[in-house]
Order: sequence, then C-alpha cells, then structure tokens
Amino acid sequence: MKKALFLLALLVIVFINVKACPPGWTQYPDVETITVGDCSYQFIYCYGMVGNMHSVAISQIAVIPPCTGEDFEENAQEVTDAILTKIATTPFIYNWAGYDDIPICPGGLMCLLRMYDAICYDGWIDTTSLDPLGPMFPVQVMDKCDDEIRSCNETVTICWDEVLQEYVITRVGSSMIGPACRLPCHTNCEY
Repeated sequence: MKKALFLLALLVIVFINVKACPPGWTQYPDVETITVGDCSYQFIYCYGMVGNMHSVAISQIAVIPPCTGEDFEENAQEVTDAILTKIATTPFIYNWAGYDDIPICPGGLMCLLRMYDAICYDGWIDTTSLDPLGPMFPVQVMDKCDDEIRSCNETVTICWDEVLQEYVITRVGSSMIGPACRLPCHTNCEY
C-alpha cells in the first residue's frame, strides 16, 4: 500500500512538473497553503545548506480558484513574502536553522538564504492540487519553461515586531543567478 501511495505521489509530482530539490537538499514533506487578501496559494519548498547558511527554495506555486495566476502576478512580492514568512515560522524550519523561536525586532533577526528558487515560467496551466495525498481540486500552476537551476539570490531576514504585532520580512540582494529565461518566459524573482 505504501508503495502504491509513493508511486501515485511520484506520478502527480511529475505530471505538474515540480522540479526536484537540488542535490543534498530535502523537500519539506507537506504542501503548504497560505491566504493573501482574497486568494489562497499552495506551495512546495526545499531546504538545505549552502556553505554554512541555512537556505530555502520555493519549487512550485499554485493558485487556488476562483483566483488565477493574474492574482499572483499583481501581488507577487506580497505573496512571496507570505510564503517566506510561512516557511520561516514553521517550528521545524526555525529549529533546524538553530532558533528557539522567531527573534524579536529590532535586536534579533532570523536569517535564511533564498537559493535555487527562480522558476522560469510563461503563464499558468490548469491542473489539480499540489498535494497528491490530499483532496483533489483545481489549481493553476506556473507553466515552467525549463528545469535549469537558478536563484533569486536573496538573503531573507525575519523578526517579530511587538509593536505592530506582525512578522517583518527584509530582503537583501535579489540579483538572479543562473541562465537567463528565454522570452517570453520570466522568473518569480521579478516584482
């Protein structure tokens, strides 16, 4: 039975063209969901080390109807910040990165390097949920142009602002590394 579930999961992942994690990295086992404004998004990510830096990579984003890929495009930075916040505030991830909790601003910052997550894509395609073991429902995923390894090359810090009662994401860098996307394709690093 476990073998059948594994094969089903593998087939669904291949069908929606999810790039595997870079060598030595691990895919987080759960498909995560966030809501930004009136839209919900699913995402898959990997985590690993680059040198001595704890690093994360978003490998696929799906938009749940009634929203569409256009909603992501109009709010790409806000959605990406929400995804990065969800990743960083997952207890497994902040413990893996050596933190007991998310540090309080302005004195403390949790630092993650965002690597290998520049997805080269041209529009959105209709498929089913990214979670092969969960309920199946329609979603739109990025129509990947290729599986080349690229990076948004951002250092991301996060902390908890006690006055605003919210997480604060700061990005440093953001110069894509890797082969350029051929037109009309573009990356999710562009806001």
